[in-house]
Amino acid sequence: MQRTIRGTLPLGFLGLVFALNLSLTAAQFAEGDEISTADSIVAPLRDAVYNHTLAEPEIRSLHQSTLIRIAGEITAESEAIRAEAITYYYLGRYYQAIKTREKMMAYAEDLRNGKYLTLRKYYEDRIAALEAYTKARTAAEAYLKLVPGAESHSLYGEILGQMIFLGNAFQALSIGPKARKHVKTALELDPGHIKALIQEASRLAYSPSSYGGNPEKARTLYREILRSGEMGRENIFNIYGGFAMAAFMEGRDEEAASWFSEASLQYPGNVFAAGMLEYLWEDSL
Repeated sequence: MQRTIRGTLPLGFLGLVFALNLSLTAAQFAEGDEISTADSIVAPLRDAVYNHTLAEPEIRSLHQSTLIRIAGEITAESEAIRAEAITYYYLGRYYQAIKTREKMMAYAEDLRNGKYLTLRKYYEDRIAALEAYTKARTAAEAYLKLVPGAESHSLYGEILGQMIFLGNAFQALSIGPKARKHVKTALELDPGHIKALIQEASRLAYSPSSYGGNPEKARTLYREILRSGEMGRENIFNIYGGFAMAAFMEGRDEEAASWFSEASLQYPGNVFAAGMLEYLWEDSL
């Protein structure tokens, strides 16, 4: 998860930025009773990225072996392209992530104090992240052409959303509206699409109120998502993290800490959840 503002941008655009770039939400898999071959192949990389269990050489090796498995085990062209897009997406998320709990705590302090212009400094591997996202975007565009449905629009919108602040201000202005449009299209095609619903709820949970955030609406939507059916590990982490951030943005720190604790049960090594927890605990002393 990353939150940054660079340069002077229109307030309407800033709302869009918080909707897309300021969230935990990842391009999630179709978890539940039916898990496709592609999703099961990519799952170890996903979990390693969320759990921060591997160093860069190990992540690169796992990423490469995942691509090899996709090429050798998936025969359907569209499914192979989707899996490739997600695989590069997670590599981008690895490089985009804040690296340590201490830096995450400092990040939380800046966020709490509204120092949005300072948050860009927490990116340490912007070039590597952008390279991975660019490859993910290319694959997602191909997938969208082959299967123009809610899943492909949601995936494409999520990848674009993560790219917003890895480039310059002009690129952010050009990418942002497109990212939001694809998430909106996904929900128009399938109002019950879990990934797109979580993206929308995160827009409300992670955005400051001055930029369109609405924690109460976010909580309502997260509850509706949870009632919709069985949730997989990644979905639960993102939903609980969303509840936590909705509370954090309102200054309800005890509630936020409780939700971050629940999210950490899914991925105990996750730096975001652990760092936010430590910040909240330390701030309460």
